[in-house]
Amino acid sequence: MAGFLKIYLSCLILTGISGCKSGENSPAAFYTSNNYTPVVTERQLDAKRFSANKSTAFASVDLLTAPDTSLKTLTAQSTNSTSNASLNWDVDKDGTTDALTDGLLILRYTFGLTGDTLVASAVSATSTLTNAEVESEITAVMSIADIDGDGEIDALTDGLIILRYLFGLTGDPLIIGSISSSATRSSAAEISQYLLRYMPSTIEDSSTVIVSGRVTFDRLPFKPSGNGLDIASPIASPAKSVLVEAIDNSGNVIFSGNTDDDGNYSFAVARDLELRIRVSAKMLQTSDISWNVEVRDNTTTIAGKNPLYVTDSSAFLTANNTTKNIHLPSGRNGGNSGIRSAAPFAILDTVYDSMGEITAVEPNIDFPPLEIYWSPQNNSSSGSLANGDLGSSFFLSPKKIYILGDENSDADEYDRHVVAHEWIHYFEDNFSRSDSLGGPHSQDDRLDMRVAFSEGLANALSGVITNDPIYRDSNAFWPYFGWSMNIESDNTPYPGWFNENSVQSIVYDLYDANADGADNISLGFEPIYSVLTSEEYINNDYFISIFPFAKILRDQQDDNVDNALNGLLLSEQIFGTGYNGIGETNNGEINSSLPIYRTISANTGPIEVCYNNNAGVLNKLGNRIYSIFDVANAGIYQISLSPKSIASASLDADLIIFKSGTTLGRDYSAQYNGNAFLNISLTMGKHIIEAGVWDPDQTIALGSYCFNLEIN
Repeated sequence: MAGFLKIYLSCLILTGISGCKSGENSPAAFYTSNNYTPVVTERQLDAKRFSANKSTAFASVDLLTAPDTSLKTLTAQSTNSTSNASLNWDVDKDGTTDALTDGLLILRYTFGLTGDTLVASAVSATSTLTNAEVESEITAVMSIADIDGDGEIDALTDGLIILRYLFGLTGDPLIIGSISSSATRSSAAEISQYLLRYMPSTIEDSSTVIVSGRVTFDRLPFKPSGNGLDIASPIASPAKSVLVEAIDNSGNVIFSGNTDDDGNYSFAVARDLELRIRVSAKMLQTSDISWNVEVRDNTTTIAGKNPLYVTDSSAFLTANNTTKNIHLPSGRNGGNSGIRSAAPFAILDTVYDSMGEITAVEPNIDFPPLEIYWSPQNNSSSGSLANGDLGSSFFLSPKKIYILGDENSDADEYDRHVVAHEWIHYFEDNFSRSDSLGGPHSQDDRLDMRVAFSEGLANALSGVITNDPIYRDSNAFWPYFGWSMNIESDNTPYPGWFNENSVQSIVYDLYDANADGADNISLGFEPIYSVLTSEEYINNDYFISIFPFAKILRDQQDDNVDNALNGLLLSEQIFGTGYNGIGETNNGEINSSLPIYRTISANTGPIEVCYNNNAGVLNKLGNRIYSIFDVANAGIYQISLSPKSIASASLDADLIIFKSGTTLGRDYSAQYNGNAFLNISLTMGKHIIEAGVWDPDQTIALGSYCFNLEIN
């Protein structure tokens, strides 16, 4: 069967690891992230695979009336629960909290005052406590008085914040000038939520109590040396912005909300209810900036759906203010009964940081819903996604990501660069544009320029998101337990417009403040984002590659940036200019790769186009030849590809035509005679004709095979 969508079975051997991807069960369109993990992919080319609409409204979910019934319970999380009936800011126990009594008493104590000096004129007239009992209450409250979480209790930070809070201050006035430089809670929202935990039930509202807590998960860091994970040294990290619900005995959702950036949650609820806290591997926000990100199990089906990962606390009675903390262990190496509770939340954490990088420069944005599929059965063999045979972590256009999870072969939940890399492909498809074919790729490959740019961009921006130019991917293979690369390095035998290593080095050098080699520029992320989301980029006549990116960046910036960018491009042996790379002289040792775009007109006879497989097949340099056809008059056109030699006449030739990245037509017919033909109606404007040969099994001898391309 001919064409770039054909079902195939292909095997590759890369760096001693073999892998095959069966077309029958392969995703239709995905990118790979593990650059040295062999994966062969299929990719749909029949539709524009992106959206430029950044103001799309997404339907909100009414969690109180429509709970998800397909859930995968992570049963072995650790929880702790404490009743805080006496630990609150009402230190004189008069039933209320007041700045000029309770707040002043706490502030004085943090200044070191005790005895009569502590309580003088600061105890409520309705308090029934003795002065000594008031001081005892304040001493007990000091166990919760580290408001900014810096490990110390200080009058001019913690004491002052409590006083301001009891005076009714919120937002920046609550915290300005009063946050320690080593604080772990630093925003007004985090501070307010922490203070709310320990507000007492008032006499006027004795029917309610405060339930609060903190959700954390084990993050496994990389070892100080090498590329493996340090399983013995987990870091308890906050589960940021995840969905928290209070569930009663009948399964009703009594409360629904999100944790803050420190993993905290807090809510008021009626007394004497028996509840449990449910934490879902889901980030849901429907106001201001919206998102809906879920982590589900692709290897399990419940009620016809892949279940969402959740964890439930033990049941408790809301008799008093209660703290319910939940910690999700990694479960690696058989710990936690082998249940990998932390993994879905580690993935969400990286996605949260990825979205944060965008919202920092684009505060008014709605993210399309994203489904992430992870399972401890997701392995590096290729086959059925339902069985976990992924081959590699990958992005499936337009809104799905699959992540490896088999700790005995390759698990990616803690590989932040890998997860961020796949998220960038989601970003490309939904806010920018990618013309990538997908498919296997590595740092030394000479790639189709569309693949080189998309993969290089995703590598570079994963470094931006993680604030780390060392891209590391762990696995279970002895002795290296993974691999790593320096995103800034240009150490490749084939630098150029067709190499992802060159692309990632240029993009990251544009961003970072580290001057090295030809890098004497530091733009930050916003100018890069501006290019990627511009109408000029999204609707460009030419394929997306390093050339349109560089051209638009030049147009948007001043001459100093132009000169610095030229230095970066030249250091990577990229010489072409404009959207189409005109003047490029680096052919990557594939003569037929230049010029990047040929020009063809109607009714002027054929031009020669030559397929070459010396750099590999499917998505490599020379596999596809691009020709520009500028339609002057709308009408019906016949586009033909015919063999120019006997060697070309036995090949399966394919033909596609695009306009601004959208596929208008193609001939993928199963004809092994070197011919392809399109009869198509075209409108005025530039079109790109792509010619190539289908050879997934690499059966064609290395070399060039030429064809005549003609339009009438």
